[in-house]
Amino acid sequence: MATTSEPSIRQLRALEAVARTGSFTQAAAELGVSQPTVSNLIVSLERQTKCRFLRRDGNKIHTTPLFEKIRPQIRAVLALKSEVDQEIESRRDLKSGAFWVGYSTHQVAMAPIARFIQTYPTIQLTARAMATMDLLPLLHAGELDVAFVTSREPLAGLDCLPVAAFRIGLVVPRDGPLAGRPRLDWSEVAELPLIQREPNAGTRGIFEDAAAAAGTPVNTILGLGSWGSIVSLVRAGIGLGVGFDVELSARDEDLCFVPINDEKLNARQFLVAMPSMAETSMVQQFFEITREICA
Repeated sequence: MATTSEPSIRQLRALEAVARTGSFTQAAAELGVSQPTVSNLIVSLERQTKCRFLRRDGNKIHTTPLFEKIRPQIRAVLALKSEVDQEIESRRDLKSGAFWVGYSTHQVAMAPIARFIQTYPTIQLTARAMATMDLLPLLHAGELDVAFVTSREPLAGLDCLPVAAFRIGLVVPRDGPLAGRPRLDWSEVAELPLIQREPNAGTRGIFEDAAAAAGTPVNTILGLGSWGSIVSLVRAGIGLGVGFDVELSARDEDLCFVPINDEKLNARQFLVAMPSMAETSMVQQFFEITREICA
């Protein structure tokens, strides 16, 4: 706990300026305060510490041996404080720093990430692709600043911005027997070999919860970490993919999306952050960029 004898940065700054310039008036002009303010800061410092740092000899000011002994340490403290202030100001103005983003679905995350990099090129941004349930512990531990996660509802205890709505269903070959179906029932899905994301993925959790609520066992033959791996195996005829409608792109002309007849398969992507981080400049700007792109 601080005591009343500990000097403040303002007191040390005033003392160093007077000692260097040899003038209370010049020190006050340099610091942008009045001359009485400088005098009061040094008087209070000497009273608090019960030490003399300056001697007045008429109109001349001399430093004491004690001050000369600690002068290097005072200058070091003030230099470090200046560096800290500059770094904080730089981060507040988004001129420097590091920013960590996690995402579970690149189709949603890449546009805001790209815009942020273009807008703030001096910020070092690192993005990590992981399953939703793997991202959340990293967010809570402070290893990520923000994350894009899949969920049906906003997540308790987090600042959540809904950025995309989608429907989970099956990705099938366009020339296959299911391609023309407007939707499937769970009884039909139960008979199909499915390729899903890894167990901690939000999409898989929503899909399996809906299947369990419908009383339908599903035949998951593989769990994979990336969407690219899933569609590759669908093309190879290994099974049918579980994903959401917006994941298919113009390059996936040979595949199509078939919904399942269950409202529980409606889901959303959220941009989330810890409440303690939500007021920081970088997180605020990333949320604003994401809001503009995904509105």
